[in-house]
Amino acid sequence: MKSRVSIVKCNSYDFEEVFQAAEKAFEFIGGISSFIKNGEKVLIKPNILSGRPPQDGVNTHVDVARACVRLVKGCGAIPIIGDSPGGSVSPKEVYETSGFSSMAKDEGTELAEVKDVRMIDGIPFASYFFECDKIISVPKMKTHSLTTLTGAVKNMFGAVSGLNKSECHKRFPKPEGFSRLLVDVFEKVRPHLVLMDAVIAMDGDGPAAGRLRDVGLLLASQDSVAMDSVFAYLIGIDPYRILTTKEAAMRGLGQIDLENIEILGQGLKDSFIKNFKLPSSRIVIKLPDFIVETLAGFVRFRPYIKEEACKRCMICQKSCPLSAITISDKRCAMDYNKCIRCMCCHEVCPYGAVRLRRNILARAMGL
Repeated sequence: MKSRVSIVKCNSYDFEEVFQAAEKAFEFIGGISSFIKNGEKVLIKPNILSGRPPQDGVNTHVDVARACVRLVKGCGAIPIIGDSPGGSVSPKEVYETSGFSSMAKDEGTELAEVKDVRMIDGIPFASYFFECDKIISVPKMKTHSLTTLTGAVKNMFGAVSGLNKSECHKRFPKPEGFSRLLVDVFEKVRPHLVLMDAVIAMDGDGPAAGRLRDVGLLLASQDSVAMDSVFAYLIGIDPYRILTTKEAAMRGLGQIDLENIEILGQGLKDSFIKNFKLPSSRIVIKLPDFIVETLAGFVRFRPYIKEEACKRCMICQKSCPLSAITISDKRCAMDYNKCIRCMCCHEVCPYGAVRLRRNILARAMGL
């Protein structure tokens, strides 16, 4: 059987429009009640990268998650919202500043926090991911400076407990190894449904400092790999160039080829996203293979701190797995002898103060 991915128009975050679009997106793939049953405990897993308000477009929009809460309740099931953000800020604070605490209170829904850690194959998971009957993943359509795109597969990295994510980056600093780890995590906590928030997407130097794009779509699927493949097709990228998608497909965890994916609702052609910018650190992905093989090893990107934008919140310093960052009132510095280019600092900075710098070859190539 082909995997199914539905694409539905959703022009704004007006809740009624979001709810109707989410319901329609699920209906195209069989209806949410065919997946979620009465009395089940359902974990709704948004992408809550940091404590940024909804208008910043960094996190899954709170009202897309709210729509999932309402739809799960409509099945007679019990929704719980859970994510375990990286960085040094507590989940409680992140929930509060991102708007999820207020939403959960309004909806009478529990917000999960890490109380116990379950070690599986050396990976420390938040135990509540294994204490539910079903998981609905609600990723945000965004770019990522290390993995190129962050979608349905990478969203499940939130199952890794808190600051343990930094340790994972330390162990696997390069995109290839880190992507394999992401698929290891995904394989242990595969969601039963996915609803991707692409009403407002982020391109460029995501996942926190990119450009917001008015895409106006919600996508739904039972297959996270197919979802990420469709994401790649929508922006004109071969999904085999996305390491997480390729690795997951190679392990038989979902479909990657368009011939094995049935597109429902709005077609691919009508949904194509023009001029979608990739992260400057990974834009070599668009180059022909023979150029990549010859030059990619010489193209370098590294993070730096734009001091006038830095608020001295210390989040990047506390989150750096190699303690390569020093922040003081007088200066912000990175020790590049320690830096492993994992881009954690770029990912967690809530003020866009951590930027990416290109070497001479990268600039000469127009990257």
